[in-house]
Amino acid sequence: MHPPLKVGKDTLLNINSIEYQWIRNLVSEGNPPQQINVAIQRCLGGSLDTADIMRQVALRQIPVNQLLRELPKAAIN
Repeated sequence: MHPPLKVGKDTLLNINSIEYQWIRNLVSEGNPPQQINVAIQRCLGGSLDTADIMRQVALRQIPVNQLLRELPKAAIN
């Protein structure tokens, strides 16, 4: 079982949150997606699938609602 996310629903819903800005910064530095996903998982918790979806949300490739649908209710603060 993967650790729950260390960020709450309000943070996940705020596309301008520092967490999403951090992810966009990792992308702008040229880090590959897999490396970014591992960093997200290590720092924010969740699974690699969750991290990948968070990366895509940060880049505005998919809506944040898709991330919320993927998370078990217990995993969101």
